[in-house]
Amino acid sequence: MTRRTAWGTHVHITRVLRHRLTDGSYTPGARLPSEAALCAEFGVVRNTVRRALSVLQAEGLITVRAGVGRFVPDPDTQPRTSTEHIAASLRHQIETGRFQAEDALPSEKQLARRHDVSRSTARAALLALETAGLITCVHGKGRYVSQDVPK
Repeated sequence: MTRRTAWGTHVHITRVLRHRLTDGSYTPGARLPSEAALCAEFGVVRNTVRRALSVLQAEGLITVRAGVGRFVPDPDTQPRTSTEHIAASLRHQIETGRFQAEDALPSEKQLARRHDVSRSTARAALLALETAGLITCVHGKGRYVSQDVPK
């Protein structure tokens, strides 16, 4: 019998881990618990944990060292990817009020042109913000700043 995880559980795990990363529970350079340990802690399957970790990686909150593990980056020494740069820029604009609740965000195409990246890179940045609860996607209409932006 296959163990199933409730839909959207990765969003909860992402928020819990993001809080730990931002409140200092994990310090720069620290290695995160293994996937197996996180699965046991949250009572979920590995894919759910991987999905949460991939969002945190896209946001630039963790880095992956192949074959070694996931780590909290040292912001002074770690280069940022285009996805991380775009997500951080939009996050800053939302948090400072440049984009307010229910404001439309630039499209993937506009972001790709503005930052000279592929649409998939822009999409990954928007997905990271969506998973963080900062924006919502209205299919066929665009992405908008959420009404209740988490702080």
